Amino acid sequence: MELIFITSNSEKLAHAKHLCRDYAIRISKQKNYGVGYIEPRIDNREELIKKSVEDAIQRFSKNSPNANNKFFFIEDTSVIINVLSKDKEVPGVDIKYWMRENNFSSLDSILKKHGNNRDVIVRSDVIIVLSKQLQDKLKVPYKIFTSQVKGTITSEEYKVKTQPLYPWLSQKTFNKWFVPEGCNKPLSLLDINEADKHDFRAGAFEQMLNFLHEHKIIETRFEYNKKKADQLKLFAPFLFIICGPTCAGKTTLATFLVDNYNYYHLEASDFMYLSYYERHGFNSDVSIGDFAAEALKENPAIVTDQILDNIGGLKLVPIVITGFRNPKEIENFLSKYKGSTFIKSIYVDSNAETRYQRSIIRDRKDGQKTFEEFSKKDLQQQNMGLPMIKEKHSEEILNNDKTLQEYYASFESLNTKQLEATKKDTARSVPKFVLSKKLQNAIISTLAKQNDLEKFHTTTEIAHLINANSDYSTVPKNKNNVSRYFNQYFHPYFDISINEGGHACYRLSQTGIAYSKFLNRR
Repeated sequence: MELIFITSNSEKLAHAKHLCRDYAIRISKQKNYGVGYIEPRIDNREELIKKSVEDAIQRFSKNSPNANNKFFFIEDTSVIINVLSKDKEVPGVDIKYWMRENNFSSLDSILKKHGNNRDVIVRSDVIIVLSKQLQDKLKVPYKIFTSQVKGTITSEEYKVKTQPLYPWLSQKTFNKWFVPEGCNKPLSLLDINEADKHDFRAGAFEQMLNFLHEHKIIETRFEYNKKKADQLKLFAPFLFIICGPTCAGKTTLATFLVDNYNYYHLEASDFMYLSYYERHGFNSDVSIGDFAAEALKENPAIVTDQILDNIGGLKLVPIVITGFRNPKEIENFLSKYKGSTFIKSIYVDSNAETRYQRSIIRDRKDGQKTFEEFSKKDLQQQNMGLPMIKEKHSEEILNNDKTLQEYYASFESLNTKQLEATKKDTARSVPKFVLSKKLQNAIISTLAKQNDLEKFHTTTEIAHLINANSDYSTVPKNKNNVSRYFNQYFHPYFDISINEGGHACYRLSQTGIAYSKFLNRR
């Protein structure tokens, strides 16, 4: 089930996904440039909400295909500083603009002039616009859900660093000054479990989710997973999990399986980047390495759950997954994946100097320029749990310090029966649901045909390349359609870079390259 969140704020979007995590729903951004809403700068909350949602409905209806069958919502945050809110709420619904005009020093000075009463209320209003069917049933176009949390404004300014997994807990919003009742430091500095208890948006989202569940619009994740587990019993692909340190030869072996045995390859780091982009966008002071280390520590399923969703409908397709870093990722995958008749975990190893030289030659987006940097990344990955994977979760250990031919021959000799069975029995057709993703397939197939796969392209360039591709030129693709595809969601099929003009550019990731080959299976 898709719920569309009309917002341009990536931190709010990440927060919404977190609050909806117990339900089988996909929170997405608006898909079209014309969809959004004008938020008038007025003091009256009721009037602001009414004007905002009416404008959003008009734009959504005009710019979204099949709008009558969809649900979308907006969220309005307001702050009420009690001592300043005599005649009206201050800053109230004007909090976004007020934050730009004030800093801690100016706020602290104002409060001290008013007797240093630092009491404050932070409020959230979530407005969900209903599908036409539910509107007719309930006789209302939308529903409003509200929650608030009381607290105080901190008496000292803290140095706040954005939490890698939870970017709404940062230095950018009022959260950096808001100390909820019962706490001794601002919301942005709280551990996520404590922050969740004092989350001013949580109550409004919970009310919305309960409302949708009661009306059988959405399912809980437990309900969804139970049905999905029954479906997975029908699937029976052969599956390899290949782990090992950076540049040991994991992707090389996976590519060999793709090219020679029709395997579908998924690279775990592409899904980690997907999680990172969904929380932080393209530009962040949080490094992907720090994010991954923190993510795997707090939620080992952050990558495996996305991979399971990706392969859910592939039935008899043989699969190879590379790049798990934490033993709990493998444990989580094995506990949830019910459909394979054969799963084998392999650990690929190679000495550090050889791997460093490969890294220099490959010049990847996250590559290290010096051996010291490379060794530091090695240590970070070891701390994530690679040695434990090698020791406890590897049925086979392959060394890749010699030639590629010897490497491949060693792998084939150890897995002859499985590979022969795969080559003989694997269904060759591509599932219909994959073929139905016409724009995505056009983008990926076109980028795969480029001579230089390392080159990044803007969305305008991608549209031109598609229209010059004889396979797709009969149905020209508009640049706006391509841009909307990338703006709607982040995808594991692409690496992202920012050019000198500040625009996002794309190339195929390892998962994307494998997907392009999957579309043209022999």
